[in-house]
Order: sequence, then C-alpha cells, then structure tokens
Amino acid sequence: MSQPVDVSAWVVSDGTRGMEVQSIALARALGIEPVMKRIRPSPLLRAFPALGSWRMIPSSAGGDPLTPPWPDLVIGCGRRNAGAVLSVKARSGGHSFAVQIQDPRIDPELFDALIVPEHDPARGDNVIVTTASLNSLATLDLRAEAKRFSHMVQPLPGPRVLVAVGGATRRQKVEDALVDRFVGNLVRLIDSGCGLMITASRRTPERLVQALSALGQNEAAACFWNGEGENPYLGFIGAADAIVVTSDSVNMVSEACSSGKGVYVADLLVPTGRIAAFHQNLRARKLTRPFDGHVEPFLYEPLNDAVSVAEALCPMLERHLKQCGR
Repeated sequence: MSQPVDVSAWVVSDGTRGMEVQSIALARALGIEPVMKRIRPSPLLRAFPALGSWRMIPSSAGGDPLTPPWPDLVIGCGRRNAGAVLSVKARSGGHSFAVQIQDPRIDPELFDALIVPEHDPARGDNVIVTTASLNSLATLDLRAEAKRFSHMVQPLPGPRVLVAVGGATRRQKVEDALVDRFVGNLVRLIDSGCGLMITASRRTPERLVQALSALGQNEAAACFWNGEGENPYLGFIGAADAIVVTSDSVNMVSEACSSGKGVYVADLLVPTGRIAAFHQNLRARKLTRPFDGHVEPFLYEPLNDAVSVAEALCPMLERHLKQCGR
C-alpha cells in the first residue's frame, strides 16, 4: 500500500475507548502516529453536528485545544465527535482532510471520507464500507502477548477458550434468565474439558461478575481477570483456541473476528436494529457461530478492516495533499 509521508494527524475524541481505538487503528494503518486531542464535545455540535462546518461555531466545550497549526488529517469516531471533525476542516480552510468513522446521520459529503460498517445505511462516492469496526489486532504479535500472561494460562487444560463478557447498554439491561443460560453454557464448556480465560467489562452486571468469579475459583479449569493489574485480554486472545464473546459489543466481536480464532457469540442481550443486522452479516459470512455450550476451532479469513480502509483512503488523502501543495 502506498502510504502518505510526513502527514500530521489528529484523533479527536471525547475519551470513549471503543471509539478512540478505531480512530487510532486507522491512523496507524496509514502509517501515521496521530496526536490525541481529547475534548469535551460541544452540546450544540452533539445535537447538530453539521453546524461544525460553520467556522464561527466553537469546535468543543473544553479539553485539548483545537487550534493552529492545523493537521493534514483529522479523524473522529461517533456522532458526538463528528461536529468537532467538521469544525477542524472548516476552520483550517479545508486544509485538514476530515475522516469520520461511524455514520453520524448527516450528509456524507460534509466529510472528505466517511467510514461505516455495512449495517449502517450511509452510501456515497466518499463512503467506505467495512464489515465490522476497526482495530489494530492484525498488527499485534499475539503470540508474544500470550507468553506475557503464560502464568495465568498454563494451568488451564486445552482447548483453551477466551470468554469476553460485556453487559448492559444504554438501551437494554441484562436479563437474569440470559445470565443463567450463559453461565450454564460456560459450565458445560468446563465439563467438556475446556479451560476458560474469562474477562469482564465495566458494563458487566454484578450478579454475572460474581458467577464468573466463582468459575474462576476452580483454578484447574478457569481463570477470571478481576480488573486488578495489567489487562490480559490480548494475551488471552493469543492463547485461545476459540473465543466466546457476548453480542452486546460490536468492538469485541470485531476484534474476535480479526483474530483468526473460531468465534462463538452469546446473547446477554437480544440484538436489535443495526446490531442485529451486524450479527446476521457475520453469520452469513461464516465468521461467527452461536454459542450453545459447545465450541470447536474453525477456519475463516480474519477481518482486517483497518488495513482495507487505509488502502481505499490513501489515494484520496494523497490527492488532497497534492491539491494543498504538498
């Protein structure tokens, strides 16, 4: 891939990790180490992000300053940051090439490039469509990560299964019945001889955290990361023969499908709307299977959406730089 050289870049973020990692993954896939600009989004631009294209509208409500010298490239992810991305483009006089990840539900032509997963509706000449969310997993040495956490993994029998657990969202709570079914299926995995490497998130309900912790008490069958010390998530991916991931997190499922390991999806929430479409797409492409208490390794072509997007974006950015006299 031809990569632009000596390109300055900002990632504009409100600090939401799931959005920030996608922007960083894209910049690095382009061969660029971005400057992080963590902001407090303007309430006005959160509500009406298209107003960011008006130069007189403040770019943010605080945080890192968005002031000259302007970058060649500005990347943001999520509707809450879209207005700030447009503001940088406008206030730079069009110098900053504006890339927005995720559909903010405004005119795509306001951006220089819009990156959306295929379950989002936006389409256009400057719209690049991905299978899933962007991440840098394909560029990491997962074997080295596995070695770093071998003290947690080695006591476990094989096959070893990463269990990546999310939880409630703004729109849905985790139902007790689905928790019980999920934990019961994990017990079936242990009974079948699998070793479980379990991680939970801040969204995981306490009732489920306690159940997962109880599974981890059987150190010969499972280990549960309780949030203390360094996060072994990448090491667990590297050591896994298969992955069980809950359906509530598009990012976690996307990362799992970038690993090359067999991915099984468990419902703590019943997917609806665009997330349901996302999961339907992955199953149709034979990237995932439903989790019913049984796993086995299976083969597929791992996702590498960040590199695919960079390959499509690079000539667009190069044309822009030439127009700017670079």
